[in-house]
Amino acid sequence: MNPRVTRALTLGRAIVYEVRTERLTFMAGSIAYGAFVSLLPLFLLVLAAVSATGDSGLREGVIAVIQSVLTPGAGDVIVAELESSTQLASLSVVGVLVLVWGTLRIFRGLDTAFSDIYESEAANTFADQLSDGIVVLVTVAVAVVAGALIESVLPALDGALGWAVYRGLLVVVLFVTFYPMYYIFPDEDVTYLEVVPGTLVAAVGLTTFESLFRLYVEFSSRAPESSVVAGILVLLTWLYFSGLVILLGAAVNAVLSNRSRDVNVRPLFGGVPLDSQTDTVTRGEVTAAIEQLDRLVAAAPDEDLTVRIGDESVTLPRPERVVSDTETSRFLPEGPVRLELRWSSWPDSQEE
Repeated sequence: MNPRVTRALTLGRAIVYEVRTERLTFMAGSIAYGAFVSLLPLFLLVLAAVSATGDSGLREGVIAVIQSVLTPGAGDVIVAELESSTQLASLSVVGVLVLVWGTLRIFRGLDTAFSDIYESEAANTFADQLSDGIVVLVTVAVAVVAGALIESVLPALDGALGWAVYRGLLVVVLFVTFYPMYYIFPDEDVTYLEVVPGTLVAAVGLTTFESLFRLYVEFSSRAPESSVVAGILVLLTWLYFSGLVILLGAAVNAVLSNRSRDVNVRPLFGGVPLDSQTDTVTRGEVTAAIEQLDRLVAAAPDEDLTVRIGDESVTLPRPERVVSDTETSRFLPEGPVRLELRWSSWPDSQEE
């Protein structure tokens, strides 16, 4: 097989394994909930800041951007709520802090998720999450304003040309928006080039979902009645897949730079060098050794277990259970092998 094809398959399998091991689908659900809760504060904060400039055209552009990411039923309700809120008295310092706090919740959740994917050992304190979230909040706010400017300029371009230009500019805006997040959130000493692949995956993926979402909005707007509940459910689904794409970008960066402890591949950009020692043992040899260990433990119930690493050794009591996972799948024929030794009862506790 072509070495490039083999390399691509190896990296692809490693990314799939990273997604499964880190359970990104479950993480995306938590991110979607946080995004849904933080969505209104974020939009209100941006709209209030734009309204303070007195530029009505820019304000209408921001409202158009907000409506573009919402279904007709939910969009009418949320935009009406935003407009009524901004018509109230100017926001106090406490009000601004509350809005910023609500908006930062989603970025703090993403910061924690990125640290889990990279399995960073750096202390990810609350202050670190807050400072990282503020940086990304500013970039997202700038992106919303940039999207509003694009929205106000591109209506003059109709047809396939306008559609292609808008999607191309959207990919660029999303790439610039998310690049600081992918660079800051891992809490690792990553290089500027390492985070490019995942950022590009997120930008293209979100643009694709945005196009599908707009297609749905266009067809649903022709319905005689638009359900607010149905619109909110569709919005939650869109937020879920958007969160999944963002986390997928982080997994792509972690794998291609070989910074995840779950995989061991030759990095594509910088990152951690391949641990060549693991290549001296095949998966079949490891599987055979685990199966032999399982048989030995079952055949010698009174014997202790000794683990030797180099000149050092440690003796453990016989485990009550040996749990191994050596199964393979069609897509991951060289998938990982797991081994667990379990103890649940102790002699001292039984004597008492």
